[in-house]
Amino acid sequence: MSQREPSHPPSDPRPTRARSSGDGFPTAERPPRAQLVAAAVVGLLLVAGGLYMWRRPHASSDAAGSEAASPSASALAVEDPHNPGASVAMLDAGGPSPVSLSEARILGCHDKGARKTPADQCDHVATVEQALAQAIAQSASCSASSPGGTIEYVADVSFSRRKVRISLPRSGRSLRDRKVIGACGAAVREAMDAVALDGTDHEHARYKISVIATYRGKISG
Repeated sequence: MSQREPSHPPSDPRPTRARSSGDGFPTAERPPRAQLVAAAVVGLLLVAGGLYMWRRPHASSDAAGSEAASPSASALAVEDPHNPGASVAMLDAGGPSPVSLSEARILGCHDKGARKTPADQCDHVATVEQALAQAIAQSASCSASSPGGTIEYVADVSFSRRKVRISLPRSGRSLRDRKVIGACGAAVREAMDAVALDGTDHEHARYKISVIATYRGKISG
């Protein structure tokens, strides 16, 4: 009896078998699990790369916008012409104040009669002290033509007479220009004439209050 020859040559690869779906139709074999994992990893890398490229331009534009919105430190300062290399902070267009003031100092206080109260036992009259400082500051332009210096303003406050007198002692000033001294004194006196003493808290009938003003004077070009 002759041996049956195979239907395909031995050298040919073995044909792939098709699995049956159970209804008589063949189905293709599922791809190996390693290929599915590799495909998922590639997909995730593509999505991550797309998100990175999409967000990168927005970050750079936001940074540029913030730099444009906030000025540099050099834009907030100007160079001092009297001291090259140094800068003076400018809070407004007016620049540094033309005058600086000392704290108000009580020189003395007393009531009717011969009894006098030591200066360190006198109470402060805050309303008058603030009014005097404001009057000096608002009239600071009176020293525009001077080379600068100090002027002491002494307010003689009488609650019994309801009056404030302003004097400028020679011992308390280094500014020598009489014209400037007269203009500054007149401006401060005019401002203090409008101060109302009614309702001001005080313990004594009369006070002497001192404030020393230091004027910068004119700036030479």
